Amino acid sequence: MRDLNGKVAVVTGGASGIGLAMAERFGREGVKIVIADIQEDAIQRAVTGLKANGFEAIGVRTDVSKFSDVEALAQATLEAFAKVHIVVNNAGVSITGPTWEMSLDDWRWVHGVNLWGVIHGVKAFTPILIRQGEPGHIINTASLASFNGTGEHAPYCSSKAACLSLSQSLYSELIAANTQIGVSVVCPGMVATDIHRSWRNRPAGDRPWSEREWNDPIHRANSERFQGQGVEPERIAEATLDAVLNDRFYVFYGEGTRPFLEYVLRPIVEAENPPVITWGRDLRLQAGT
Repeated sequence: MRDLNGKVAVVTGGASGIGLAMAERFGREGVKIVIADIQEDAIQRAVTGLKANGFEAIGVRTDVSKFSDVEALAQATLEAFAKVHIVVNNAGVSITGPTWEMSLDDWRWVHGVNLWGVIHGVKAFTPILIRQGEPGHIINTASLASFNGTGEHAPYCSSKAACLSLSQSLYSELIAANTQIGVSVVCPGMVATDIHRSWRNRPAGDRPWSEREWNDPIHRANSERFQGQGVEPERIAEATLDAVLNDRFYVFYGEGTRPFLEYVLRPIVEAENPPVITWGRDLRLQAGT
């Protein structure tokens, strides 16, 4: 896609962090924005801010783990703007702790948002993009964690690995079908967002933290502090825009990306055991700093 002026973008998890940064960056290109998020108050703040900057924007409360919500999001987008051209499946959550201590609710929550949220977005919006017969782009937010299984982070890493594979499959399928729809997968390292506080949005009845986080407040505090570090989301948004304009699949950012990928992928090529990476250790490579 070369000219984005007048196009329509839907951004899930769009009320804060990477999602809001993407919405603002696309808005500066003349794109009409649909903010989807689970937090109603955050949606209102985001939409108000976008409009204050002269962007055309609406907000739709959406739980991406529910396909009915994502279908309703697609319908609301068409009702407001008649078309959709860019779909950003960005909503994400995180939890930490030993794999065997994770509850099934922990797994369902993380995969429900990080993986099924992407599946639902692809299922609801791709047929619309194809029917329109116009240039379009699907952006799925994965992570450098897509390429390695970090200790004490299994639900997140596995969901992001699946997001990467799904995106690769979708990319091949849309090219083989001779569509005008591009696909990008965003794989940042550590980004300064509020994902470390995503427990606020867990379903009612769920324990907000994992067993480890619940029983070890120091671990929980250190984990939240660590996850809040990293590059500014605006830098990820800029790299994503460049990928859309130049039809690039992988979106990376930071000087630390290549060394990190070589560190975790070389053992695969050499059929060696993987590096031992435990949450909070050796992960500063992922920050891209």
